[in-house]
Amino acid sequence: MRTFFILLLALISSGVSYGQGTVEAEFDTIYNYVFKSRKGTHNKTILIDESHNTIYSLPYGKQTAREMLRIMEEDGFKVQFTDQKLDSISLNKANPDLLILHGMPNDKIELTSGGKKEIMYKSPLKDDEVIDITKYVYRGGSLFLFLSHFPGGSGASPLLEAFNIKFRDGYAYHPNFSGHKGGLCSHFIMTKQNNMINTNHPVLATRLSEETLPDTIKFLCGAAIFRNPEDNILSFPKNTINFTPTTDGSIDVEEVSDSYAGMIGFNFGKGRVIVCTDQGIFRSLDLLIDGEKIPVTIHDPECDNADLFLNSIRWLSRLQD
Repeated sequence: MRTFFILLLALISSGVSYGQGTVEAEFDTIYNYVFKSRKGTHNKTILIDESHNTIYSLPYGKQTAREMLRIMEEDGFKVQFTDQKLDSISLNKANPDLLILHGMPNDKIELTSGGKKEIMYKSPLKDDEVIDITKYVYRGGSLFLFLSHFPGGSGASPLLEAFNIKFRDGYAYHPNFSGHKGGLCSHFIMTKQNNMINTNHPVLATRLSEETLPDTIKFLCGAAIFRNPEDNILSFPKNTINFTPTTDGSIDVEEVSDSYAGMIGFNFGKGRVIVCTDQGIFRSLDLLIDGEKIPVTIHDPECDNADLFLNSIRWLSRLQD
């Protein structure tokens, strides 16, 4: 059975312009990733934020992440959701091995005065939450943070700054990897051969099985981050461009870089962090754009995104070292 819903996305409406588009989508309800489970060998817990504008604050959020959630539970993790403030009180009470923040757009505030209207964007994270999440990681916890692209990508900026991560809230584009119908938000096909999958990173180098080493990762339309080169798990090609649309509809070319990444992982104090700028990379969705079905993307038969997800949660929770 296929379940349809309408998803509002910031899409490339043509090869040269951006716009708000209405996209039909369906949940994938069939795919089950097969792997050797660690269930019964550990008692690790995962806490998932379902407030702060994350995907789980939406009525259909859990359905879009069906396979992610199933993999975590199948691997023996105790998965809990919270709508509480992410301060030291709630974090100490839950005491998770891993905290997941999945998608974090800004709060949008409309300002009006004298007939003029302006939009102010504000992070949904409070100052004490940023401090307490950072301390939670520093003292031994782990964080899996998913971002998105403009206009919904920068809500976690204060947390990124705390971890010394530079973020470009636009669209990562490279001419070798065009987006849908030649659009400027690239659909990257990442492999070891094109140096976009770093199999030397501890997330992949410490895998528990050769069968879980990903050969191909699909990364569809994300923003760009960078920290230290050795932190890169998924690197963008050299000369990747960050585009940020302007208010008048023209395209502002902000920056070209050889250092952009779509996914990074690093140690911070006694803890660990992974940040990914494609919030759909592990979700169970098919987008239907102009009649074309585009898997997003854990169930796409042409990619190994599920392998990457499994290794990521195991590395963050120290099931593989």
